Amino acid sequence: MIISPLLNISDELADDTVLYRTIDFFGATSIISNQSFMFTRADAFSDPNEGIERLLLQLEAGPIGCGGMGWTDSLTAKEHHERIKKSYYISCWSRNPESVAMWSLYSQDYCSVRIATTVGKLKQVVNNLLDKYCLRNLSESDIGQKKIVSVEGGIKPVTYACLHNLSSKVSRRLKAYKRIEARYLRKGIDKPTLDEVNPRYWEREEQRNIKELQTNCNLKDNSFKHEDEVRLSVRLAEANCDDNLLKLREYYDPNNKYHSIMKRRLKSHEFGIKLASFDREYVKCPENLVSSVALDPRCPPHKALFIKNWFREQNIPIIESMCFGYLPNYFDVFPEK
Repeated sequence: MIISPLLNISDELADDTVLYRTIDFFGATSIISNQSFMFTRADAFSDPNEGIERLLLQLEAGPIGCGGMGWTDSLTAKEHHERIKKSYYISCWSRNPESVAMWSLYSQDYCSVRIATTVGKLKQVVNNLLDKYCLRNLSESDIGQKKIVSVEGGIKPVTYACLHNLSSKVSRRLKAYKRIEARYLRKGIDKPTLDEVNPRYWEREEQRNIKELQTNCNLKDNSFKHEDEVRLSVRLAEANCDDNLLKLREYYDPNNKYHSIMKRRLKSHEFGIKLASFDREYVKCPENLVSSVALDPRCPPHKALFIKNWFREQNIPIIESMCFGYLPNYFDVFPEK
């Protein structure tokens, strides 16, 4: 398998890193029987702050604030934020195999299952979605049409932070910039141009950058920290197909002199938000994606028997979850009478 150069995988994750997902029984059977893997658009999640780091990063950018970013007040900020979320397709996994919180959240009918797989197998899935909308699929016959293009993909642990504190920190920084700007204005002095600023200033700015904002749709509030989430994500965007866009196809060739900056060129290209209204994307996944499964320990016995038998017929190992268990039931030694 040729891995897309657009795919970024965290150094924290090895191919054999095991990840888990709590999912309803029918969702698991679809993955196994149909080899169909689902990505969900970010605006379909219940957390309204998905993708919020893009707005905070734009605010952090400097004296101009959000000027030129397409939003200038709360209303336009919300509109801009919704557009950002509509371009990211995500699948959420966890490094934590045992979590009462996860069962409680994602198995409210007590009939969900926890499937396990590896980063190496999930890498194939993300790669499939990137390839589905790859620039290389375009041709001269597409010129003049609007096309959907994959821009970037990733498998990375989620960054957790107190979003309220982050917002306050960004606001303080922007207010400081505006005070400096006002000082120049009072003195009737023009602000220094980029060429006139001491280079060390930019080095200090780089050090002061808020590291939590250097992500793309991968930042969540600390209140979600129990999930220990690893996120699969793909950004899909809309483009007017022209000669300039088709020329970018050449950069996929590792021998092309611009191959190393292809991701940067793609991000800087004039893309819109994904045109299609679908809030789900489906791609083919490996036949052996699911390596084991655990049932919700609270599952009623008659339903648990049916679910277990189904997975046994698929030759998928069944692991017992220790959540909600009463420990004395597992004692294998006892005191003498």
